Amino acid sequence: MSERREGRTRSVAEVRVLEGQDSPDLVFFSSVSENTLRFVEKLERPAVRIPLRPRTEGMIRVTRPYVLVVPTYGGGAQAGAVPRQVITFLNDPANRALIRGVITAGNTNFGEHYCIAGPIISAKCKVPELYRFELLGTNRDVARVKAGLDEFWARQNTLEAEANEEDVA
Repeated sequence: MSERREGRTRSVAEVRVLEGQDSPDLVFFSSVSENTLRFVEKLERPAVRIPLRPRTEGMIRVTRPYVLVVPTYGGGAQAGAVPRQVITFLNDPANRALIRGVITAGNTNFGEHYCIAGPIISAKCKVPELYRFELLGTNRDVARVKAGLDEFWARQNTLEAEANEEDVA
């Protein structure tokens, strides 16, 4: 697999397809600071991490619908706000087809660009931005996201069941 960037083609190591329980409904990216990882761990639900170094570690491909948790990069600039690893992940049509929502981390020091990665991904992938939190998130953020994800997936399952009933009728 290759990624085009600035007129060059960069190769990405093999894609690892996640099947069944290896493909949870929560996908996240976390930089070496691991702020997003620490937040996701507090959610106490299965999650898979987008590789930090896809050219050497390979990329993942999910096989079931998921919510993406992503930090905002760029130090306050809109350009570069979405981590390139997330762009690579979402440029895989299989991964892009299964995204159902996005949760965004950011830093209020970024001013108007606080959590701007969320609206960018939301618009490009036509999914809702479900929640925003700052840096590591607070206990309140964790509780809200836990409850929100449970409610979101219950609603998604109901919509899917209704759509399947319509297909049968």
